Formats: sequence, structure tokens, C-alpha cells
Amino acid sequence: MVGIEFFGLTEKGLRDRNEDALLTMTVGDMHVFAVAEGMGGPNEGPSAAQVAAEALRSGGGVAGGTLVGTLEELMSRAERALYSLDAENSGIEPPAVAMAVAILSPDGRCVVSSPGSRKVFFLARERKNTYEEKNPEGQSHFTLYDPGAGMHEATLPPGFLVLCSDGITDFVPDSRIQEIVAERGDDLEDTCRKIVSEAFQNGSDDNLTIVLVRRPEQ
Repeated sequence: MVGIEFFGLTEKGLRDRNEDALLTMTVGDMHVFAVAEGMGGPNEGPSAAQVAAEALRSGGGVAGGTLVGTLEELMSRAERALYSLDAENSGIEPPAVAMAVAILSPDGRCVVSSPGSRKVFFLARERKNTYEEKNPEGQSHFTLYDPGAGMHEATLPPGFLVLCSDGITDFVPDSRIQEIVAERGDDLEDTCRKIVSEAFQNGSDDNLTIVLVRRPEQ
């Protein structure tokens, strides 16, 4: 995929501990992204989300088959890692993780797995003549598509792929995320920090995690 860019950010916010984790990984010519939200597990050491994300990272060598097959194998590795974590820490709340994952191929094809709505969504840039009519000042306009829960195959359009945790989506509406991306999307780090900051200012009392992926115009 020519010119793909990405940035991820996770903050503990008001929580004592960050139970979220993120992954941005390139394996050969494929990209793997994940946002994991964990609960349970031991109070010391890596969180359940960190264990799941590390299982994806260490399993990156499986990339090379179909996108769906690769994603299924990576998710299976994460499940086995959580099972082992539970077996090694009897008597504690069982670890559980809600994880949004996306795998992108060089030609723009992707497969995403989402635990629910507003976890993974696409922001497709509108055609130039369309958004110039709507935005005479030249600001880009994006159409949001949320594939919802489950596994979905798609083609990443010119624009953005967003993965984020409840600490953000429960406190920043889709329309505002679109506005921030339109205003600041040329700087991915600045965009992520602005979205996280706004969620915190809006009262987020959860961990805050976001991964932002950009595919430029071809």
C-alpha cells in the first residue's frame, strides 16, 4: 500500500492503571493494527489487554496467507494467551479482552474484526468536486462507515481507518471525530492527541486509546 501512515496513542486517563493496549505492526508488506480493552487478570504485571496485544505481535510471522486466515490465526493466539494467563493466576477475576483488529494488504484490501459498534470505522474522503461544493474554504469532508460487530472484508478507501476504545467513543461523537480529522488529519499524532484530549475534557473516566491509519489519494 503506497504511502500508508499510522499513529497510535494510549493514555490511562483518570484510572490508576491502563487496562488498554494498542498494536501497530508491519510484517512484510502487510500492516496489523489493534486496540484492546481488558478487564480482570492479575493486578501486577502486564494487563490482559497487553497480553493479548503481545500475542498478536509475536504471531505476526503467520502473515502471508489470506487476510481472513491470518486474522483468525492471530485472534486464536490471543485467546490462547489469555487462557494461559487465567490458568497461571487461579483465584482472580478471569481475564477478558474486547479487541478491534485490522489487517491491511498492499493493494488496499483489508479485513477488520470489531467487538461492537463504534470500535472500528472508515472515514472515506469525498470526491474533490463534491466536498469543494460543500466546503468552499477547501476543508476536506469525510463519509463515515461503521461495519459493526464481527469480521468484515473491505477495501480501505482514500481517507482514514480509526480504531478506538470506549474511553473515546463514549465521550466524543462521530461527527466531532470527523471534524477533528478534517482539521488536523495531515498530522496523525496531533489528530490522535486532540481526540484523546477532547474525550478527557468531556468527562471520560476510562482509559483512552486510538489508532489512526491514513491512506492518501492515489
